[in-house]
Amino acid sequence: MKTLTVACIQQKMRLPQTLEEYREDLRRFLRAAENKRARLVVFPELAGVMVIPPLLGGFQANLLKRADLARRRQTSLWQKFSGGVSGALAGWLNSDFRQMTGALLTTQSDMVWEAYDEVFGGLAQEFDVTLVAPSAYLPDPLDGVLRNLAVVYGPGGERLGYQAKRVLHPEDEDLAQPGHEWNVIPTPVGRIGLMLGGDLLYPEVGRLLAYQGAELLIAQGAATERVLFEKLRAGILARMQDNQLFAAISFLVGHNEFSRRQRDPFVGRSSVLAPQELTPRASGILVESSNFRSESVLSAVWDFEKLAELWETSDTPVRSQLPLDAVGPALAQLYNKMNQLPEGSEALLAVPEVQEPETKEHPVEMEEKVTTPNRTNSTLSLDDLPVLSSVTSYWGDASDSEIKASLPAHVPVSLTPESDDWEYDETWESDELQELSGPEAEAEEGMPAQSEDPETVAAKQAGESQAENEESEEETQEMDALLAPGAEDDRDQTG
Repeated sequence: MKTLTVACIQQKMRLPQTLEEYREDLRRFLRAAENKRARLVVFPELAGVMVIPPLLGGFQANLLKRADLARRRQTSLWQKFSGGVSGALAGWLNSDFRQMTGALLTTQSDMVWEAYDEVFGGLAQEFDVTLVAPSAYLPDPLDGVLRNLAVVYGPGGERLGYQAKRVLHPEDEDLAQPGHEWNVIPTPVGRIGLMLGGDLLYPEVGRLLAYQGAELLIAQGAATERVLFEKLRAGILARMQDNQLFAAISFLVGHNEFSRRQRDPFVGRSSVLAPQELTPRASGILVESSNFRSESVLSAVWDFEKLAELWETSDTPVRSQLPLDAVGPALAQLYNKMNQLPEGSEALLAVPEVQEPETKEHPVEMEEKVTTPNRTNSTLSLDDLPVLSSVTSYWGDASDSEIKASLPAHVPVSLTPESDDWEYDETWESDELQELSGPEAEAEEGMPAQSEDPETVAAKQAGESQAENEESEEETQEMDALLAPGAEDDRDQTG
């Protein structure tokens, strides 16, 4: 296979009433991917949990489902009103979807597995694609233990393999046990190395999969904090470049009814990646979602011939240049030592306490005592501060060449300091389904932050937010028309 078109799905968490409703919601994404002629489709972490609400019965579960229905865009006024009342009543009764999920998994995990397998295996066969299904809390086929795992299905609907999350997030710990190992999954589109959540933060995991023959690195994420999303994004970029492989990461977004702790919305920007040498502006990104909380379908083409050529011609052949004869034994010895420690790597990496040298106390004469101003009742001036060292200023109005000429040879100085502060656009949320194709639809990079008056910034952000909402409304109407059941199959839109 010379090229492969991949589709990466950014999906919202919902509470569907029936499995058929959930299946039809998934078809929206798969139809868009089909229009892009995608042969590989990737869904996000924990989106597979949405097979559980249709299996839940009872008054409180129905309240939560009605409240979720009211949050959707295409609902009637009555549904919005009744959903609002249901949500208020569910809050008063302390109805908790996570607790209901845990109870169902404890008693009927096999039923959850059957529903998951039926939905995603059937869709893979229906659309004739290799499908990396979203992860969910499911019984491990080997030992029946509940784990956060994702299954890969072939175009015929058959299970090709699965991967369980090994490094659990605190959100996983009460519902799942960690997996055992990472293995490459052979598929018709290539050998897939699958990483869930925090697994991709460790260089060893990506290198292990690459050495097992992985051709594609696929990651799934679910982050309720911006900082966690940024870490996962940085992690997949590093694993991709570490091993010079194609990669993609899919994020769960939107309203959160499932978290264990504070239920902030899921955020993320899904992306399709390639080695920096093969991407615009050497960013490593072929296409990336432009929004943190809206659904989207991203697509890009991976060229395996160019990748093979890169391995041969790159000035940094990281796949072949690692001196394993020197690094291998050292790493093996280090990991073995860490494994034998009672507290794992933390004991090995603990910083030793620094003992201060003993000093003899000498009486201080009254006239030698130094008085300092009372910090609670007065403000320190520069003259009050103790002098730690002398500081010489080399900065003036002279030109750069004059400044450099006046400096001693051993004094390094940067005459053009750069700021590490970056400003990101405010996120906005909509129900639109965006379709982005790389590389021309790549999201714009952040620009250096500028110092502005707070009132000016607030007015500017308000104007941008209004413009974005108007644009979102127009795009949503267009997308609803495109994704309507009666629309033509050959429709296509590039965001």
